[in-house]
Amino acid sequence: MRPVRLAYPAMAILRGFLRQVAKRSQFRREPKRLPTRSFPGSSRLRQMLAITAYIGLATPNAWSASYDLVIQGGRVLDPASGTEKYLNVGIQAGRIAALSPAPLSGRDIIDATDMVVGPGFIDLHAHGGTLLSGRLQLFDGVTTAIEAEVGQLPVAAAYARAAREGRATHYGWTASWGLARMQILGGITPDGSLAAYLQGVRNNAWTRAASPTQEAEILALLKAGLEQGALGIGLTHGYAPGVPHSEIRALSRLAARQNVPIMSHPRFWGGADPGGDVAAIQEIISNAITTGAHWYVCHISLATVQTTLPMIAAAQAKGAWIDVEALVAETGSTVLGAEFLAPEELPHFSRGFVPSDILYYGRPIADDAELADLRAKDPAAMIFLLHRDSEQNLEHRATQRESFDFPGIVLASDAMPWSDRQGRLIPGDAWPLPEEAWAHPRGVATYTRFLELWVREWNEFSLMDAFRMGAYNPARALESQVPAMKKKGRIQLGADADLVVFDLSEIRVRATLQAPRPVSEGMRHVIVSGVPVIRNGELDLDAKPGKPVRRPWDGPTDPVSESTSALSSSAK
Repeated sequence: MRPVRLAYPAMAILRGFLRQVAKRSQFRREPKRLPTRSFPGSSRLRQMLAITAYIGLATPNAWSASYDLVIQGGRVLDPASGTEKYLNVGIQAGRIAALSPAPLSGRDIIDATDMVVGPGFIDLHAHGGTLLSGRLQLFDGVTTAIEAEVGQLPVAAAYARAAREGRATHYGWTASWGLARMQILGGITPDGSLAAYLQGVRNNAWTRAASPTQEAEILALLKAGLEQGALGIGLTHGYAPGVPHSEIRALSRLAARQNVPIMSHPRFWGGADPGGDVAAIQEIISNAITTGAHWYVCHISLATVQTTLPMIAAAQAKGAWIDVEALVAETGSTVLGAEFLAPEELPHFSRGFVPSDILYYGRPIADDAELADLRAKDPAAMIFLLHRDSEQNLEHRATQRESFDFPGIVLASDAMPWSDRQGRLIPGDAWPLPEEAWAHPRGVATYTRFLELWVREWNEFSLMDAFRMGAYNPARALESQVPAMKKKGRIQLGADADLVVFDLSEIRVRATLQAPRPVSEGMRHVIVSGVPVIRNGELDLDAKPGKPVRRPWDGPTDPVSESTSALSSSAK
C-alpha cells in the first residue's frame, strides 16, 4: 500500500507558520509550537490529520477564502478566554470571520508583524458623544464610547442626531435622570444634545427636592427613554446630594422592573462620616439588595477604597448586582458650578480641598473669594481637581492599584466635552482640534496612559490585564441587559471587528493639564466595524463606521421620524 503524503498546500502553510513563530521568539509568551519529532505511530495518515487539525483552528478552508480585511502576523490577545496566540485575523462584513495561524487572503491587508492585536477599548463613561470626541478617543484606542453616567433625553433624538452626523466610534446613551429633573424642575427643554445639559447645570434649580407629582413626571420621562432603547439610567445624584432617598429607591425599582442598570455617580465623595463615601456606597448596596436592580458605581472614590471595596465585595457575595469602575487619570474634572465646589463645601469633598487645588484653565484658583466670584460668572467652566500624584507618590500609586485590583473592575476615562474658554462647545465636525479647545487630557489619554505607565513603565499589569479591564469587563458588565455587548470586548469568531494594533514600546501620552490637546501616539491601526479608521497612525476623515449600541426597541429607524417620535414621547 502506497504511503499517504501530505498535500503540498498544507505543508507550505505549516512551514510558513513555523517561520512566523520563530521570527517572534523575542516575546515572553510564544504560541505552542508543533513538535519536531514524529507523531506517535507510523501512519502518515495520522500525521496528516494531526497537522491539518492544528492548522484548521479557526474556520474550515480559512486560507482559501478572501476577506474584506486581514490583519496578519500579530500577537492576538483575547481577554474573554485569556488566550494569546500569533494569528491572522480575517474580517468579513464588520465581524471576525477567521482566526488562523495559516495565511489568509484579503482585499485589504494590515501587517501586524511584531505588534499586539487586541479588542478596542470600551469607554462607558465618555461625556463627549460627538464626532470630534470620538475621533480624539480613537488615538487612545477607544472603539466604543458610551455616555452612561449623565445620559441623554430624549434618547431617540440623541441616537438620531448621531446617525445623521455619523460617528467614528460606536456610541450610546442612558436615559438621563439629571436632564429629566432639569426639564421638570429647571425649565430646560432637552433636545438630545449636550448643550441642553450644560445649560441646565448653569443653575442648581434641578437639584431641589421634587413633589410627588414631579417625581412621577421624572420617572415617566426616564421610562420613555428606556422604551426608546436607552442602555440604562444615568444617575448623577452626586450633583444633587439633597435629593430624598425615596426618589432614588423609586428609581431603583424602575430599573429592576425594566431590567436595566443604573449608572451612578454616588451621592457623596470623601472620607467624611456621616455624608461621605461609606454612606454613598451603603445607599447603593441597600437599593441593589432590596430592589434587585443592577447598580454600576462610576469612578469609585480613592479616598476610602480600603473600606468601600470590601463592602461592595461582601454585598456581591450575598447576591447584590453591583459593578465598579475606576478612573486612570489622577486628576478630576467637572463644572465649576457643582454644589460640592462651593467654598463652604470644598473642605468636605473627597479628601478635602482648598481653592488652589482647582485649576481654572490651567492655573490654580487663589482663594475662597476668587472661587465664589468665578462660580458666579462662569459656572459651566470645565475645571481640573488635583486629586493625587501616582507617578511620584508611591502611597498614592498603591491606593490606585487597589481599585484596579478589584475583581471585574472597569477602566473608564470620564472624558469631558471640548469647549473654548467662553464655555462654547467645539463643533462636532471640527478637525483638527482648534487651539482654543479645552478639556481634561483624559479625553485623549486614558487607556494609552494605562498602557504606558502601568503596563510598560511600572510593570504592574500585563497587556492581557489592560484588555480585560478596558475592553472585556465593560462589555461583560452590560451584556446580559444590552445584547450588542455580547460581541464586543473580545477577539473571537463572530465578534465585532473593533480592534487596535500597536507596538507597546511606541505608546506615548503627550497631553498635560496645561496643554491637553495633543493626542496620544502609538495606536498604529484602529479598526471599527472592520473599517480602519486610523491606519499607520493617520486618521481617515471619511471613515464614520460607528454604530449605535442600544437596547432593542420597536421605534422608527430613519433619523427624521425617530427624532419626531422622541420629542413627542418626552412631552407626554
